[in-house]
Amino acid sequence: MAQFTFTNNTYAGEALAGFMASTLLEADSVKRGLLTVINDVKSRKVILDVDDDVKLQDPSGIFTDQGTTAHQTESYLDPVVYEFMKQEQWDKLAQSWEAQALAPGAFGDYEGVVDLSDFMVQRYLTKIQIANERLYWLGKAATKEASFTAQFDGLLPSIANATGTYKVGLGKSATSMSATAINGSGVVTVASTATLSDGDVVTITAVTGNSKDITNGGAGIDIQGQSYFIQVLTATTFKLVRNYNEINTRKAAQFTGTSSGATISYINASNVLGVLSSVFSQLDPADRSQDDFNLQIPLHVGYAYAQAQASQATNVLNAFTDKKKMDYLGIPLQLMNHWQANTILGARSSNLFLGVDLLGDASELSTVYMKPYTNDNVVRMKARMKAAVNFKFANELFLLTA
Repeated sequence: MAQFTFTNNTYAGEALAGFMASTLLEADSVKRGLLTVINDVKSRKVILDVDDDVKLQDPSGIFTDQGTTAHQTESYLDPVVYEFMKQEQWDKLAQSWEAQALAPGAFGDYEGVVDLSDFMVQRYLTKIQIANERLYWLGKAATKEASFTAQFDGLLPSIANATGTYKVGLGKSATSMSATAINGSGVVTVASTATLSDGDVVTITAVTGNSKDITNGGAGIDIQGQSYFIQVLTATTFKLVRNYNEINTRKAAQFTGTSSGATISYINASNVLGVLSSVFSQLDPADRSQDDFNLQIPLHVGYAYAQAQASQATNVLNAFTDKKKMDYLGIPLQLMNHWQANTILGARSSNLFLGVDLLGDASELSTVYMKPYTNDNVVRMKARMKAAVNFKFANELFLLTA
């Protein structure tokens, strides 16, 4: 029987400690410090929110309170436990994982040593990190990798639903247009496509009709709220080519049903400078002046901004070849690789929280070779993770979305 190198089943094992920390904490936005991480969140964690005004008073020999009442509220980190489980057939695993260690003609004689935790890291780590990144920001409903039953709202939906958030829409003429038809092939009819280009990303809202996206089979999902890469067809039509949420799978979008109307919102090279100017003018000066304040934008908006910089450059020899700086009037623009389209968030990292429990029993990686127990020639791997997200002060957050 082939020999195996097993490591400890819990977080206490050194190799697995690195793996569990990587899956939860090496999501893109965490590595860049866009979230404040709180460890040891074993159950509901209370975050105290205290705010008050300041009044400068006349000098007085007798203490006189300024007369305001400190506003004290609470927000919570409610951790959710979820798992990744995968079963691999041993002979296929050996052929793909160990073949490089074999001498020519020796495959049938060789019994290799497989470090299953290394296998887990190399094959699945990046995808789990991406899934967690999407889960933190978009929530379970918009994360196709998430199939657990517990509620996980995500930061962007929670921020959008908070009453105190400063919210701005894309309903202006420069950033939206009305569609008069969407056919069963995903072709959209509008008054003019002059401000659109191939590769732009549009978000569809206010849909009248029964158009559904059946890219992933089944009954499909409503196109309401979905975002798509487009291809311009004529002066009045464009095609929805790929769902923005399928950017990693590269699946071509497929549709059923039709619609007689919708609102098409977009940020592209034609309007991105105006959008950023409008956003900048509406940011709270007290927030944007802080060192940990960031404007977070999806990747396609970053591309549009780079294109606009090149197009607007005057007497710049390498305008279309040099890498563009991602800030606007001194405010860093953070490109969010796995995010919601046509969305801009202004926030301090100290106002956004990620709770994890790396030292708890709920964070675990185990690998088991099943043949000695069930005579099944398979390897089973399970990674269990625990996380929660939330924000503190909604009135210090800026959100632009379709």
